[in-house]
Order: sequence, then C-alpha cells, then structure tokens
Amino acid sequence: MKQYQFAINQIKHDYLNIVSENDFKHLDFNVESRIALRLISNSQSGRVPLSKTRPESIAHALFNAGALGLSLSPSLDHAMVVGEMSATGQAIAKLHVTYKGLLHLCAEAGALSHVTTWVIHEKDKVRLSNDLTSKPQIEIPNLFGDRGPVVGSLCTICTPNGDYLTTLMKADELNQIALLSGNEAWFGVFADEFRKKQVLKRSLHSLASAQHGRLSKAAKYLSDDDLDLYERTERRAIVNSSRQSEPNNGHRTRAEAYFKRTPKPEIVETPLTDHQETATTQGLYFT
Repeated sequence: MKQYQFAINQIKHDYLNIVSENDFKHLDFNVESRIALRLISNSQSGRVPLSKTRPESIAHALFNAGALGLSLSPSLDHAMVVGEMSATGQAIAKLHVTYKGLLHLCAEAGALSHVTTWVIHEKDKVRLSNDLTSKPQIEIPNLFGDRGPVVGSLCTICTPNGDYLTTLMKADELNQIALLSGNEAWFGVFADEFRKKQVLKRSLHSLASAQHGRLSKAAKYLSDDDLDLYERTERRAIVNSSRQSEPNNGHRTRAEAYFKRTPKPEIVETPLTDHQETATTQGLYFT
C-alpha cells in the first residue's frame, strides 16, 4: 500500500492546483486520497483487482476525477475506478464516470432543466415531431393494465432554452445489452429501471459530447460497462444472490456469463463398434 500512497502524494500539488483553479470547494485531497486507498484495499475480487494495478494509474484516475470536479466517494456514485488490462498487457486503473456523475455535471453546468424517461409498450401511443421545441406526446390508455410487450425506451431532455432532445432505443437493442451484461437482474423486477437508465445514459452522453470543456471531457470517461446502472441496494442484492447460488463461480467475462446461462446441447455418445479401427483412424479430442 505504501507504493500507492507514494504515487498519490506525487500528484498532490497538481491536484490542489486544478481544484483551486476551477473552484471545486467540495473536493478535499486528503479525503479523496483516503477514499482511493480504501477502494484499493477493498478491491480484492474482480478480473483485475485494483491492488494489482500500477500505482501511477491510480494517481492519474484520482487526478482526472478532480479535474472533472467529481468525488470518488461510493456514497455519491459519481465516478468509479476500475482495474483493466491495457493493450500492452499491463494492469492499470481507469476512471469511469457513471450516469449519475454525468447527470450531476450536466445539471451543474446548466445544460439541462429536466429529464423524462419512459419504457414504451406495444399498446402505448407515441408521437414525435421534428420541431425541437415540441416534446414527444405519449398516450398510455391503461397505465396499470395490459400494455403489451416492451418495444423500446425513450428519454427526453429539456434544455434551458426550451428545446427537447429525444433519444430512442428499441427493444432488440436493449435485450442485446441485457444479454451482454451477464447480469440476471435485467430479467428481474428491476428490468424497466435498467431500460430507463440505459437510454438515459445514452442521452446524457449525446448531450455532454456536444458541449465544450468539462462536459465533453466527462463524456469520454462515461463507463461502457453497465455496473453504474445499479443502485447500491440493487448491486448489493445481485452480489449476495450470486454468492449464494455460485460460491465457486470464479471470474468470468460477460460473454462467458451469457454462454453459461445458455443451455448446452445434449451430447449423445456413440458406442464404439470396432475398438482397433477407432484407435487408429479417429483423432483424439481433449475437452
């Protein structure tokens, strides 16, 4: 842990300067550095634990968060530090801005006034206009009744000047994201919340990318992973359920998790009729 402490102390002067220049009075280097060290000590699981990453990358992630005006505090869920493998095969720590963090920055910068998200069902009626000053018209004949299957999700951001920016995602795209995530919660009681958060995340990225300065920089750090889609209570429930059902699960990628859920085809063994011929003419297969 001393090497991480040393690397973090090396950026203290630069961190204090960038925070002071931007007047980020809510950020304190001593507090943020302690949070970073705590994240390292608590990160013993995962594909790339933070305790295995380069100390310099931890320091860079802390500095980048400070430059954006974001805290690493888990209670805020504005930013995460995640261990990843670089192109050269080195374990490094990378900063990821969550959708909550980007929403906070957009609101703080005055880039939006309010946001609305909907999960659209087959029996719902949606009317869109090319006029930016007109918001989508959504009619739901039976809000708590049978609305049919989900066909997509919709997010509308209202800007301070009265424009409405609408982002759409179809059900096929949402379902593909759910499969690649490797998380069963997408198919549980929180499914609609995940659909809303996913389209919100894309909409915020589009809004922030069109801005200048801090927002456009923050958009580049928006996590491609879906870990930040979980509220802390949801995340804890998922972790607990996975531990109970698969205590020796090991580390798996999303694709591995998906294929693990997919039923394997039944293998029918064909009895050997001629042992000598099979041994001399058939190849050997290792499973």
